[in-house]
Amino acid sequence: MSHVLVTGAGRGIGLAIAKEMAGPDTEVVGTVRDSGRAKQLSADFSGTIKFAPLHLGSDHTDTDIAALVETYSNTGLDVLIHNAGYGIFGPVECIDAQAEIHQFRVNVLDPMRLTRALLPAIRQSRGRIIFIGSLAGRITLPFQGHYSATKSALASLSEALRMELGPDGIQVTCLEPGDFATGFPDARESHLDVGVYTERAKRCLEAVERDERGGADPAQVAKLVRKFCEARKMPVRRAVGPGARSLGWASRLLPETLRLKLTLQHYGIAENRRSLQKRKND
Repeated sequence: MSHVLVTGAGRGIGLAIAKEMAGPDTEVVGTVRDSGRAKQLSADFSGTIKFAPLHLGSDHTDTDIAALVETYSNTGLDVLIHNAGYGIFGPVECIDAQAEIHQFRVNVLDPMRLTRALLPAIRQSRGRIIFIGSLAGRITLPFQGHYSATKSALASLSEALRMELGPDGIQVTCLEPGDFATGFPDARESHLDVGVYTERAKRCLEAVERDERGGADPAQVAKLVRKFCEARKMPVRRAVGPGARSLGWASRLLPETLRLKLTLQHYGIAENRRSLQKRKND
């Protein structure tokens, strides 16, 4: 019997992964923030997926992590898949310190705490760790600087863990999706009443959500996760989604000023010389 833990499994990519990994010889536990929802989902998926509470960035985090450690203390853990997270939308200037800290705690710091706590169980099974990052970790997004920063940090930590844990037989990878049709837009914390940024921020958010809601099926990510779990050796990082790998390569090869210019144009917030002169005159 294999044991798989998927965080942030209540919907979208996380739920698709949990469904894909579940089987007669695999026990899958998915986490959600609320214990009541965990019970309801466990009943809904009875016999295929179990759900447990894990509220990252909260007063319950320590207790939730301790319960998961106890779950795998005897059985070991074959695969840990980090998917839980959320995004802040707004200009860097207007996001306060408390929101910044919470963004990094949920997306980076608490997932690292969970990893450290579960490493004895992962070592026991010579298991695998898969981080669900984002293409935004390679291509910084306007008005999503904090989200991009957390995903970039996650990719760096994934690579460090891969090098450090490799001698123990533990493989680590970071899977970086582009735009997929998930519930992510509904979980976003948006700051739109932001003074001089307001008009541009609203235009950018419209473009971002258009891309996300018209994105690919999350099952595509789930199938790749299964492929990684069954492969002899997982890649270090992998972009996934329509055009994602091409964008990843382009972000490395294009001059930085051109890359930023194209990003602004894509989100409809590039300003030409005439509009810049008008703002200066105003």
